[in-house]
Amino acid sequence: MRRTLFLGLLFLAGCASTSDLTEITSSETLLNYSDEITSDFLQTHLEVIAHDSLEGRFSGMRGQKIAADYLADFYRDLGISPKGDDGTYFQHFDLNADYTDSLVYRTFRIENGDTLAINHTVESGSSSGEYFRLFGGANPQRGDVVFAGFGLNDPERDVYHLDADGLDLKDRWVMIFEDIPYVTEEGDTLVNPNITSNSRLRSILVDKDAAGILLVSGYSSEEYQELAEISSMLMTNPSNISLAYRDEQQRTPGFPKAFLQISPEMAANMLGLDSEERLEEKRITLKDEITTFRPRETSYFLDYTPYDGSGTLETENVIAYMEGADPELRDEVLVLVAHYDHIGITQPDETGDMINNGADDNGSGTVALMAIANALQKASNDGYRPKRSILFLHVSAEELGLLGSRYYSDHPVIPIEQTVASFNADMIGRSDPENIERGDTDYVYLIGGEIISSGLDSLVTHANSQTVDMRLDRRYNDLQDRNQFYRRSDHWNFGRLGVPFVFFFTGVHEDYHAPSDTVDKIDFEKLTRVTRLIFASSIEVMNYEGRPVVDNQEFIEITRQLPR
Repeated sequence: MRRTLFLGLLFLAGCASTSDLTEITSSETLLNYSDEITSDFLQTHLEVIAHDSLEGRFSGMRGQKIAADYLADFYRDLGISPKGDDGTYFQHFDLNADYTDSLVYRTFRIENGDTLAINHTVESGSSSGEYFRLFGGANPQRGDVVFAGFGLNDPERDVYHLDADGLDLKDRWVMIFEDIPYVTEEGDTLVNPNITSNSRLRSILVDKDAAGILLVSGYSSEEYQELAEISSMLMTNPSNISLAYRDEQQRTPGFPKAFLQISPEMAANMLGLDSEERLEEKRITLKDEITTFRPRETSYFLDYTPYDGSGTLETENVIAYMEGADPELRDEVLVLVAHYDHIGITQPDETGDMINNGADDNGSGTVALMAIANALQKASNDGYRPKRSILFLHVSAEELGLLGSRYYSDHPVIPIEQTVASFNADMIGRSDPENIERGDTDYVYLIGGEIISSGLDSLVTHANSQTVDMRLDRRYNDLQDRNQFYRRSDHWNFGRLGVPFVFFFTGVHEDYHAPSDTVDKIDFEKLTRVTRLIFASSIEVMNYEGRPVVDNQEFIEITRQLPR
């Protein structure tokens, strides 16, 4: 009799559990927790993630490690389960990198058939001199120095600074002034505005096959020396970074040609000028003679030798996991992804700031995931959970080529075939200048969705209409978009494997990859609304009875053709 009563109580308890499960999976109930996503919450955490003390969160460096620990502590304190290695929140992976010990520059002057050594510069972590490396320079380079003015070729305006009768730039150093004089002081056009600094460098280094470039900037000797010392300090940072486990497939040497800054004193000497003032006069005169100038040889020769080595950089993704409530669907997962790394410390901007805080890129997406996790955990504490599970994936090394998300997609903690969709939040805290000028900032760019999965797009659209009702801008949602945003952030490493995705993005602004991307520039009201949209869209996916599928044949064909 007692056994019968006990079994009856178990049966009644099971019935109560089934009833609770129906309530737990109500999207309407879960959406009530949107109010937990607040500007104050987002700002509090962003002020930590984007603080100067994190030194720009370069992957594998001290600041990124601090950010990783902060995220892990957050999820631990919240009570959301770890899903990394060995019961931790960390998914560790190794990067191969090149490290520079020193760069040696030897300068010679050729006079009457004699070669005279006039300068020996060693650039290292503790020394600097007449040159410093801006980028490239993986291989030794040596050759004569040619002066090529502004380094332009503009046939429409009869400007041929890279062409001269009998003067071949191949394997020679090309010295040029940094600025491109597009117009005169009177506003007359001098140079085609379509010529950019990058296209000019390509013309010299690739088309003309020069050994390298010596850039003459408008710095004083004091300014140059300060920058040279900073460059020496930064040169020991790792470069040419790749995933260690894929090296046999992908590792390539760094860019061989060298792009160097030359001191104003050395540039003046090479041009036969006796002062920095005369160097500036030369630049002004050259601007006035832009159509008649032709490059000329100098009597100088530069020998450049890098001393590089290889090493390993250790970094980690941070992964937290909340299991769904439905016994039949909890094995399927929605992945929310945001990269938490940034580009670290670089050359200073005009204010002298060297730390790239990355408040928008991608502190904004990082704290958005934290806010969504907080809201879902509050619901869980009250007895409410969605049907499917959700994975909070904070990836490292995005700025190095989507390496953290690539590592995860090749080593998923939940099988890819059980991943129903991925939402990526990257740069969602500001508006682009064009929309600000129009006073139209209550928008978000959706990339993915309908060009991949019409079903997933419908879920996001419905979530928006039921909640924040922002303008969903699809201007970049085009497989032929020249920006190629649909494969330029971490969502792509899911899309390449056939997982439907939506990339939530609010645009590129003037502080992109600059020290000025700081917390005070964030539009927290907008960030709150975008985060609530991602939260609502997540609930739609997690409670959806069906499963979004990739149904755009064009996307399927393009994906098949691209390297995986």
